[in-house]
Amino acid sequence: MSNIKSIEEEIEKILIRDKRSWVRLFELIREVELGALWKPEHLSFTRWIRHLAYESGVTESLIWKRKKAGEIYFDYQTRAKKKGLSVPRIEDVEVSPDNFELVEKISQGNKDIKDDLMDKVLHRELKRSDLLSAWKSVKTIRQNDSGSIIKKNSHSEVGSSEKEKEIALSVSDIAISLTYSSWLDTFSDVNMNNFTNHSRKKVYKLLPDFSFYSSLGDRLHTIDFLVIENYTSQPHQLNLHSIEVILTEEDLHQSFKSKQYQQHINYLWIAMPSDLIEEISPNVSEYYGILEVHNNKIIQVWRNSPYTPCVGKLDLYQTILVQTLY
Repeated sequence: MSNIKSIEEEIEKILIRDKRSWVRLFELIREVELGALWKPEHLSFTRWIRHLAYESGVTESLIWKRKKAGEIYFDYQTRAKKKGLSVPRIEDVEVSPDNFELVEKISQGNKDIKDDLMDKVLHRELKRSDLLSAWKSVKTIRQNDSGSIIKKNSHSEVGSSEKEKEIALSVSDIAISLTYSSWLDTFSDVNMNNFTNHSRKKVYKLLPDFSFYSSLGDRLHTIDFLVIENYTSQPHQLNLHSIEVILTEEDLHQSFKSKQYQQHINYLWIAMPSDLIEEISPNVSEYYGILEVHNNKIIQVWRNSPYTPCVGKLDLYQTILVQTLY
């Protein structure tokens, strides 16, 4: 099809009557853009998009979003092909384009994380609610790039020095990698069981820079990252993980203070870049598991964390509930 009027008629029909046919919409828009079919009636491709929106009674942003979703998937297909992997044709994809946009936002330009997320979305391992939760966590981290979570892993507030920028970026990358449950796939623990396979609702929630008051210790504690999940428990139960980030050897002993709230947490973790593992891991207490952050920003379990049946979860649950209701 090369006649611009016929293309516009089909696009308008989709926009007005069949908004779910976003893949076909993307293909038509792509045909017009690549063939410059918007000429000579319109001064630019952008003007043509504006014309479509007006004629169809929709917003320009809707059309641009559908175009962007298709481009995100095509980029994913191209990378998969280079790796020798087979992925569905875009014509066969039955996923909301909004999910692709969320994947793009969550990954923050990291192609390894993006491809991992795309794979899970296509295999129905991640739902829209999971992606929305992950994006909320990423936004929180970005807002906190000059906040306390960075101060805990450096010796001054983030400023303009290159070193401080590197530290901020590293913590942000680790946060993005933790926003979904992929790292739990490599976590082997005696507490994991087949009950999780029958869970009606999989729960995975990341809460960055989480502070709570301990009634047992009568003090306030702050955790770099708190993870709440039922992947490693029976479906009706939740396990709690504290994750402290270290980026230098000096940060290590600071992180061990999390042992003070072990009675509230099932698993204690230290997260560190791969290049620190060999040097620092021998100095990490046996009470802690170690999460290795690879150069591609994918996180894996390097050493398991021992399970602790805790008695103080109520303090954390109350804080979480208050935050949710606020």
